[in-house]
Amino acid sequence: MSRNLVYVVPEHSKRRDELKEFILEHQYLRFVSLVGVDLLGNDTDERIPIEYFLKNLEEIFSGGVQTDGSSVNLPGIAELNDAKVDFIIDMDRKWCIDYNPALPDENGLPTGTIRIPVYFRHHEKFYCSRSVLRDTLEHLKSEVKTLVAADQKFLAAHGIAADDISDIYFTLGTEIEFWVSSPAQQVSQRELKVTQSLKESYWKRTRGEIRTCLEESLMLLQRYGLEPEMGHKEVGGVKGKISEAGRLHDVMEQLEIDWRFSDPLQSADNDILARFAIKDTFMRHGLAVSFVAKPVDGIAGNGKHMHIGLGLKLADGRKMNLFDPNDPAAHLSNYGYGAVMGLLRNWEAVNPFVSHSNSALKRLQPGFEAPVSIVASLGRDPKSPSRNRTVLAGLVRGDNPLSIRFEVRAPNPHTNTYLAAAAMYLAMLDGMRYAAGKEPAKLHKELAKKQGEKAGYLDADREYLSEEDIFEHYTAEERTARYGKSPVTVWEILTHIEKMPKLYEGTPMTAAVVNSFHISALRKWVIDTCDKELDGIRRELIEMRRYAANENKLDEKRWTEFETLRNDLIKDDERRDCLVTQLIGLFEKRQYQKASEMLIALRKRVAQARDSYRLYVGNIW
Repeated sequence: MSRNLVYVVPEHSKRRDELKEFILEHQYLRFVSLVGVDLLGNDTDERIPIEYFLKNLEEIFSGGVQTDGSSVNLPGIAELNDAKVDFIIDMDRKWCIDYNPALPDENGLPTGTIRIPVYFRHHEKFYCSRSVLRDTLEHLKSEVKTLVAADQKFLAAHGIAADDISDIYFTLGTEIEFWVSSPAQQVSQRELKVTQSLKESYWKRTRGEIRTCLEESLMLLQRYGLEPEMGHKEVGGVKGKISEAGRLHDVMEQLEIDWRFSDPLQSADNDILARFAIKDTFMRHGLAVSFVAKPVDGIAGNGKHMHIGLGLKLADGRKMNLFDPNDPAAHLSNYGYGAVMGLLRNWEAVNPFVSHSNSALKRLQPGFEAPVSIVASLGRDPKSPSRNRTVLAGLVRGDNPLSIRFEVRAPNPHTNTYLAAAAMYLAMLDGMRYAAGKEPAKLHKELAKKQGEKAGYLDADREYLSEEDIFEHYTAEERTARYGKSPVTVWEILTHIEKMPKLYEGTPMTAAVVNSFHISALRKWVIDTCDKELDGIRRELIEMRRYAANENKLDEKRWTEFETLRNDLIKDDERRDCLVTQLIGLFEKRQYQKASEMLIALRKRVAQARDSYRLYVGNIW
């Protein structure tokens, strides 16, 4: 039955009269949802009855639907005293249909909702993640076209003239990881650590409901036109157990699904579509899905690697990858080198739009195949492209020159793809401006520079290129010396956009956008830390019980040591506040630098308490 349903509104049906005919032809379409994305990455989802939508079609198409500043995250822009935000329909992107099988019509067909992408407009200006990315790409088109048209060395090396360049194109692909569990899963952290260390789950055969959901998700993404390329088990997880009724329980597995790249704005829209399609599919089978960057401490987190590229459209209809060196003995063109150099040099200004949550930072830890340092990999020679999974950005290339791109490994499933992509492209543009007219070999030498060597663009005190496993090859001190200190808290990341970065001046990433995002991300960090992390620590430590009846003298000593740690962390007395109370006080006073430093110290103390209790309880029986 699902094969007969329509999953994407045809392009010709987006016009007003044709849209009426399309809706009337498909009677199971009962609602419309206008989907905008605020600066924190939250997408709107409402239900407009189809009868109201048809009756007010002209008004809605003209921006007749509004929300306010309390409904979308635009602080500093749409506040409560000046809150009206218009929804302006995007006619150029895919309109998909979201089905609810739990609410069938009289013919047994699921209720359908047309999801129409929109931009947010406030006082005749656009302020949303989608509009920032759209406008950034237009900005880059003009800048890149001007750069390349004036670069006689590049044009000669590729056998084209300035007049041959008709346009600039962009590509973005994402691959998403997620954890699946039964709602009442009983999987211990130790089990997860053992199977991860042995890599028992990587690319293994899925079973039961996991297999069904994975295959159903891939078929659903096909119907939406995302062209999924594969789905497979990831490094994390344990095999589920089979109940007497033949059903899986105690399920906890990590999966990955990849789909075809698209232009960046459509790719970011596809990312949101894929997440809810996957989550709904698994939920129908009684399984919970988590796209959180680090759902379980000490276990592999969820990534969303972003594959980013750009090229030229030529007047004769051909496409040419701007990163292609047109030389089998070279890794990249001068603009390819410039792009990766710009990304690395400006990463501190880009990173707030990529990793701005406690969970994101917990994922970016040594030993979990996630990048912790600002370093890239090109591969040991041009015929052997990068396979280094320990770096921030790796060069990816196949037999087709159009496939050359960079894989950025820091993003996670909740990274705002729109703003992250916009920031990455602007960072790349900065490096490409430096690289214009320069020889690729000289740029390669600068990228491969050693610590202390002066360079024209990159910092003298850092290195930027490595083909080694940076976790195994270097100590933590050596990594810091070569590639810079990795941020530990969200505050350390957000300080880089507390003041407007020069990178974004004169671009669609305006001061209003950057400031609004900074306010949003800072609020999120405070709430996430105080109401989630610290509250979770309290509950976790309170639940750690004593087993006095089974203790010997050693156990008594170990319990006393643990109890002292626990009291310091979560129990106030007449003489002093505990560490958690002190930290919350710093947040309330907005002393964020001190709060950041104390949070680092508190986490170390919590780790000590966990180890202390583990030692105590491990000797009790």
